[in-house]
Amino acid sequence: MKLGFLSIDIGTILFTLCNTLILFLALKHFLFAPVQKILAERKAAVDQTLADAEDARSRAEAAETEYNEKLANAKEESAEMLRTAARRAQQRSDEIVAQAREEAAGIMQQNRDELERERRKAASALRSEISGLAVAAAEKVVEREINQADHERLIDEFIDSVGDVQ
Repeated sequence: MKLGFLSIDIGTILFTLCNTLILFLALKHFLFAPVQKILAERKAAVDQTLADAEDARSRAEAAETEYNEKLANAKEESAEMLRTAARRAQQRSDEIVAQAREEAAGIMQQNRDELERERRKAASALRSEISGLAVAAAEKVVEREINQADHERLIDEFIDSVGDVQ
């Protein structure tokens, strides 16, 4: 069929279709297959990079968790060390105070004992002095016969001499 300027030729249509099909098959074989292979390789490389990044992220999270646990343990250990040091210091302080109290009690007891010895010594000296004075007074009385006035005078002298000793 011929229509003047517009004509349809079946041979030309079939030839064009065959050329297009051959061109498509050639492009598919020589162009699409290598491009698909390159794209698959790039996809595998990107997937591997993403997997490596995810692995690195999970290792970093694990390291951070471990670091936080170690930090918490270190804080706990330092607090325990401080408590132990405070406990030891308090025990040492108590020991020192107890030792000082014992020493003070010992010194106080020594002082009491020394004071008691000195008191007994003074009492003994006073007794011997009084007995000496009594003997002297008795000697004077024996030497002479005493009247009431002499008797009062001797007593006054005895009291005066005892007052001088104290």
